Amino acid sequence: MTALADYLDLRLAVADHVGNREIADVLPRLVRQAEGRLNQTLRLRWQIASAQLAFVAGLAPLPADYLEMLNVWAAPAQPMRAGTLADVAGPCSQWDAFAIDGANVRIYGLDGVTRACDYYAALPTLTAGPTATNWLLERYPDVYLYAVALAAATHLRDAALVQTTQPLLAAAMEAMTSDDERARWSQAVVRPRMVTP
Repeated sequence: MTALADYLDLRLAVADHVGNREIADVLPRLVRQAEGRLNQTLRLRWQIASAQLAFVAGLAPLPADYLEMLNVWAAPAQPMRAGTLADVAGPCSQWDAFAIDGANVRIYGLDGVTRACDYYAALPTLTAGPTATNWLLERYPDVYLYAVALAAATHLRDAALVQTTQPLLAAAMEAMTSDDERARWSQAVVRPRMVTP
């Protein structure tokens, strides 16, 4: 695993990987592009965040870094059911359901009420400054390196470099996902939910 301290370290490592220091001008765009692709696929324990949703006329804005909802809580230890807009949009609405409506959460009939939620948050971007860092760069720098290097290789139209970098990124992603799954489920006990003989 390559140790990378911050955005500046990542820039140098990507330039070394692609063998081209002239990409510095486009690197912020390539980093944001790689982060966008990672945000489409990553759903790891370090991304889980909590927020309070303030409802007005049944709607509450989603957090700015929202990717995917895990739970909206009617009360502590009482999760609501994820539903469709039809479930929450009228007098026949279900009181225990929420739905995502564009950039909002919709719960029928809520007004002036807050609800806690847990959700997957997007990666904090590294392009905020030369010393910027985030949990992914700190824990899995190879994922960042190869994701940005793949974007750079594509930008440079270097097919051989793309073919070399893709399996490196896939291996780094697999190692990260495996590590996350072990941390989440290593102590889990499987219990059958049926009558056993």
